[in-house]
Amino acid sequence: MVRKALLPIALFFFGSYAPAVMAAEVPQSRIDQILAMSPTEMAKSGAWTSAAYDRLMGYMNSIEDEELRTFVLDMYTNPKSTVFNGEAAPDALRTTPATGGPGHHHYPGGLAVHLLENIEIALGWMDTFQNVHGIRTTDRDLIIAELALHDWSKVWYNWDESTGKVKKPDWFPKSWGGKDRIAKWGWMGEHGAVVYSEMLKRNAPEKLLFGAASAHFDPQWDVEIIDKDGKGQGFNPAMVEAAKYAETDAPQLNLDQRQVEWFLSNYSDGSWSFSHYVAGKSAHNWIRMVAKDLGIDPESPEAAKLAWFVLTRISDFKLYKEYQDAGFSVDAVKGKILSVVTDSSAYEVN
Repeated sequence: MVRKALLPIALFFFGSYAPAVMAAEVPQSRIDQILAMSPTEMAKSGAWTSAAYDRLMGYMNSIEDEELRTFVLDMYTNPKSTVFNGEAAPDALRTTPATGGPGHHHYPGGLAVHLLENIEIALGWMDTFQNVHGIRTTDRDLIIAELALHDWSKVWYNWDESTGKVKKPDWFPKSWGGKDRIAKWGWMGEHGAVVYSEMLKRNAPEKLLFGAASAHFDPQWDVEIIDKDGKGQGFNPAMVEAAKYAETDAPQLNLDQRQVEWFLSNYSDGSWSFSHYVAGKSAHNWIRMVAKDLGIDPESPEAAKLAWFVLTRISDFKLYKEYQDAGFSVDAVKGKILSVVTDSSAYEVN
């Protein structure tokens, strides 16, 4: 059996894109081969995700401050939730996504890509401070360490191949909290609660804890806001609740002693608005369009797995650039996706 997709492919000609129709045939055996792969196999065989993981580990190992380097590496080589239940997450950094549903870096190995991206954005800000102001006030080691850990708890975002979705552990705190919660965390209530409480339990240096938390709470605008129900929102209430979980004292951010590195953590993680709403969601939509053309239900687990496969081979950012360069042609980017599905050898490592 052969899967057939009639996709208009945009061809570049004399500075403009002229539509043409190419009949692309994908053997059923090829579809079956892709769907038989586990998320781990996809992440480890994708040249894109493998390179991102290796680059991220290079950054972690390049931290010169021995205390910070040891702490960061131990969090990933020994990823246990000692605060909640001691559950380990072996080898998860290689395979876990950066979000729980189709959006930013939602594919096997996506968390490593997200962390790498944020680190490099923040280091770019560091260079800008030197180039513009003539001073290097920032701590490279702290920037790498805080951003490497800011989403650490997502190592428990487990792929459920039977549903094509991410399944989070039952012990994860709920995102929006409840009447018994100290802090009104909003959507940060689950993975934020886990990572900050774990860092407190493991006696993380305060500058590292605050740097990781600043990725989610701007240390100027999100320090503490009391809502109409008398609940606290922001940085300091989050620390109080995390400390309650960890059964320790709650450190509080001092507005007169804020470090510039914490702001760079926040600025870089803010890149997720493009990653999530533009590149990520668009890429998942396009891949599901291709799945439908191939006779696969776009809402099925099989379509989700096809998206995982494609995005471990070519990033959602690159797919969006293809779309933009083709004059925002959906047909052009669908053609690119289909080419990766048909023959992904150029995007893979052994």
